[in-house]
Amino acid sequence: MIRHYSHIPLFILVALCFWQCAQVTPLSGGERDTTPPKLIEAIPAQSAINFTSSVISLKFNEYIQLKDLKNQLLVSPGLKTDPDISVDGKKLKIVINPSDLLPHTTYKLYFGKSIADMTEGNAIPNFEYVFSTGSYIDSLKVNGLITEAFNDKPVSDVLVGLYSLENTGIDSLAYKRSPDYVTRTTSSGEYSFGNLPAKKFKLLAFSDKNKNYLYDGESEKIGFHTSELQLLNDTNISVKLFQEQAARLFIKKTLAPYYGMLNVIYNKENMFNTKVLNKEEGSIVVESDKGKEKDTVSFYYTGITDTVAVLIYDNKGKGADTVKVVSPKLNLKRKKELLFNTSIQTGILPLNKPLKLNFLNLIDTLKTNGEKLRLIYKKDTVMIEEPVKLHYLWPAGIEVANKIYEGINYKLKIDSAAFYDYNGRYNDSSIISFKSQSRTDLGKVALKLLFNKKQSYLIQLLNEHEKTVKEENISFSLSSSNAVSIDFTDVLPGTYTVKIIFDNNENKKWDTGNYLMNKQPEKAFISSKQIKVLADWDVEEEILIK
Repeated sequence: MIRHYSHIPLFILVALCFWQCAQVTPLSGGERDTTPPKLIEAIPAQSAINFTSSVISLKFNEYIQLKDLKNQLLVSPGLKTDPDISVDGKKLKIVINPSDLLPHTTYKLYFGKSIADMTEGNAIPNFEYVFSTGSYIDSLKVNGLITEAFNDKPVSDVLVGLYSLENTGIDSLAYKRSPDYVTRTTSSGEYSFGNLPAKKFKLLAFSDKNKNYLYDGESEKIGFHTSELQLLNDTNISVKLFQEQAARLFIKKTLAPYYGMLNVIYNKENMFNTKVLNKEEGSIVVESDKGKEKDTVSFYYTGITDTVAVLIYDNKGKGADTVKVVSPKLNLKRKKELLFNTSIQTGILPLNKPLKLNFLNLIDTLKTNGEKLRLIYKKDTVMIEEPVKLHYLWPAGIEVANKIYEGINYKLKIDSAAFYDYNGRYNDSSIISFKSQSRTDLGKVALKLLFNKKQSYLIQLLNEHEKTVKEENISFSLSSSNAVSIDFTDVLPGTYTVKIIFDNNENKKWDTGNYLMNKQPEKAFISSKQIKVLADWDVEEEILIK
């Protein structure tokens, strides 16, 4: 029997071979296309002179599409009528109104990254088409860098404009008309103009949020080259961008987040005077941080049944605002709703800073029960529990006046109903644990500064979030040295940079510029070197300010 089926294994092997040969496998598509389209023909030719055509035809080596043309296309000098641009397969058709073209002028149509292939969307970077209605192509260039005046950081996507001054003055240019030549900054803040004529220009840069090619005042940032620009050679100009101070003071928003608090937010800082208009019998309405320059005027109140009405006017008598806000309803169903926050930061009480309790409502100080507060700590192996001494900070703050020792773990024990507001609400019981900061937890930055100009300066130490943690003002007499040493002590461990403000008007703060007054913002220099601060360690740094 066995010899009759000995041929079966060979038969199966052959069948399997034929079956595998019949398998259909997907074809490999090869490498992904990453090459953008290439221009193979232009009618009229690229950089054509004596241009008189109304139609431009650009042919590419593959099918194309237009992406974000409205925001990418820049025509310099500008035309009265926008070009009509369409795609037909591999061709780009541009229709221009010939009556818009000026004689003896070089034009540039900058497409940015708007022309891309149809399949993969690969865009041609910085594509442009240039022609001249005259007998030659203008060839002068202007380039530079746009940075923030306040922090010297490069600014991307800022409109940079050149305004011809042949037939007009320079006052209010940015408000009244769009630039003759326009470009935008790259992600690194750089800009570049090419094919410019030998003319006189004014150079401006502004953020142009609404894309109308006009400067819309302090809602946008602006920068400018102070003097007129007479183009004779290729030129490099850097500009500082700034936000002008609002000319008019106005209320941006009013907030009454809960019963007992009213915030009136203005568009800029100012010194304010206030007056309560509807003070009811037994009510209290008080302004917080009275007499300080601020952009938010805050009121604590109690005893108001309906509407909070206040008059706010600046201390120079230039204007007044009547504010009327319906008070939120007072909920007395939950008595344990007297809330507060503290001056403790991530479990640490900063060195030489008092422990503060900041309440969200006015406190009825006559009902405060100091026996319900205890400060507990361990000193020299001895556990100490002492009564709390309180110092009231009107209108809604309390400061613990006990002596706080460095580097010790504390607990502030607050029993229920230690504090009351005027509506009978009281605090819930709580235990606040914290450690008092020690001088050995902190470091020191010793700066040696050398200036080449004697004037007033503001020296600031910035943390990693660019927040000023320390600052000092310095000025020089005629007989003093140009070198100065500054010690910033009690600095938290971390990485810092030094910022130096050229305080020209000696007001101990940075001042912005003014476009119509042709006034530049005060200069600010930020050292590129980072300073690493360690606990209980001194760091020395030398900086030369040119």
